[in-house]
Amino acid sequence: MSVLMMRLQGDPLRTRLLILIGLWVVAILVVSLLSPYFLQASTVPYLLQYVPILGLLGLGQTLVILAGGPGIDLSVGSIVSLVGVSVGALMTMGLGVWPACAVGILLGGVLGMINGVLINVLRIPSLMATLATMFAYGGLALATTEGRPIGNFPQEFAWLGQGDTLTIPNSFLFVLVPVALILHIMLTRTTIGRHIVACGNDDRAAHLSGLNVVRLRIGLYVLSGVLAAIGSIISLSWFLAARPDAGKGMELAAVTIAVLGGTHIFGGTGGIPGTLVAILIITTLQIGLQLANISAAWQLGIIGVLLIASVASFGGWRQIWSPIR
Repeated sequence: MSVLMMRLQGDPLRTRLLILIGLWVVAILVVSLLSPYFLQASTVPYLLQYVPILGLLGLGQTLVILAGGPGIDLSVGSIVSLVGVSVGALMTMGLGVWPACAVGILLGGVLGMINGVLINVLRIPSLMATLATMFAYGGLALATTEGRPIGNFPQEFAWLGQGDTLTIPNSFLFVLVPVALILHIMLTRTTIGRHIVACGNDDRAAHLSGLNVVRLRIGLYVLSGVLAAIGSIISLSWFLAARPDAGKGMELAAVTIAVLGGTHIFGGTGGIPGTLVAILIITTLQIGLQLANISAAWQLGIIGVLLIASVASFGGWRQIWSPIR
């Protein structure tokens, strides 16, 4: 028993990853009992269609929280909405699809940088700062469109959001998987990744060792904004329309995904593999509950319970291991 406990203490992320995989299997079994349609062959591509947008938001949230502060980004859903209507407006003005998307990605980075400056330069707590920008960005998206969607996008734009390769959605295969792989390599194999973890563990020690903590954290908020913008573009391509409320509620799911995936709410611990499995758990539950005709209110309630359980689990682990230390 003591050998097992030492192994768990030495690699808590791997242990949590195994637990998450087990939870995913349990989630599949539960929703299969709730809906007989879930285990059909067509469900897998349908499920993977939903994964990339939330996945990109969850990956960005993982990096922001991992760097400590404590950092959090509640504006990602509103960035999805604002970038979407901005790209849609540019298309209706005659700008080409991909140039408009490039401008949208740039806008996402700018919106993320605003968050980073508010938090790390003006020293506004991240919860309050991103709550304010969530309302500001979302309100701007609604005000500029008067609440009406923007449509009439060219059909060839649907390749990214509606197309598939070997039955796997293109947005999953050519966007989420490469982005997740790049971020995993960055965190585990590069100096930047070590700096992110160091900032999350002890930002004062990181600063004294010569790291520019403020610049690093601002950069991660910029990256979070860029990932949200890419998620917005996938949404545009999927529905061929820009809705001013497209990202509503996604911020809660993004935080849940990051924390459920093993990212400590105060930073310093976390990784991409756990986040990916957490995305699959959340998406499996959402799709399964939809197929079972269970209301969206219950879906939000389950996500909230998962968030509480995820945060509480870290406290439990620390209490277990503190006597050993």
